[in-house]
Amino acid sequence: MRILFFLIAVLVFLFQTAPAYSQEAADTLACRQNRGSCSFVACSAPLVDIGTCRAGKLKCCKW
Repeated sequence: MRILFFLIAVLVFLFQTAPAYSQEAADTLACRQNRGSCSFVACSAPLVDIGTCRAGKLKCCKW
């Protein structure tokens, strides 16, 4: 019986983190749909900054 309560607690914990992950994926997906690429550094001269990736941690650059 204790194992059942433990498994339920683990499932609740896993589903709490799901919305944050889906938001991060949506940000990166939007960059890819706009034909951009994610970069750790600022976009250089021929590239234009069109947004962010990974919930604002990376830059989304496009030609």
